Amino acid sequence: MLKIEGAYYKDYWLFLDVPLTAGLDSLDRFLREIWLECCGHMSAFFGKGHQEMKNSRKFSTFEPGEQFLHEYDFGDTTETLITVAGHTRREPQKAAVRLLARNIPPLIPCSRCGAPAAYVSTDNNIYKHKEPFLCKACAHESEIEEFSLPVTNSPRIGICAYYGDLDVYAFDAEKFAHREK
Repeated sequence: MLKIEGAYYKDYWLFLDVPLTAGLDSLDRFLREIWLECCGHMSAFFGKGHQEMKNSRKFSTFEPGEQFLHEYDFGDTTETLITVAGHTRREPQKAAVRLLARNIPPLIPCSRCGAPAAYVSTDNNIYKHKEPFLCKACAHESEIEEFSLPVTNSPRIGICAYYGDLDVYAFDAEKFAHREK
């Protein structure tokens, strides 16, 4: 069982299970689909001392509590922290990686009106941008929709060309918009 979280954005997390016979390449493919893939960038796993690990390394070689990093895109890098949470039993599955649990998307308010944000600025540093998050109405009013990316449930939000379109586990934002802040 693995816990995966944004290395710097802890609001984004996943719990997965993988067979001990699977390699890191299976996890790389899964992370690209659910959280990262935008332009076919390179990626790698790194262990202690930032030593690169081979994608063929099997999960049977990891111990509970062990941590390592996955980096996607070495220009606008998105880092995820992977923790081996423990061992569990699982029946054989079609897919090597199985999603067990996931965060509910963080409620991100529009920088102007406070409504749920639908778009994020494509500025490389969204947290230094004056108005990084806009709802549909404010984005349309500003005519910036075409220069923005959709708000996604991923630590890659607002980076490169990440739209989250491969994420088959996406939440319906309207369904959760009524949550209290």
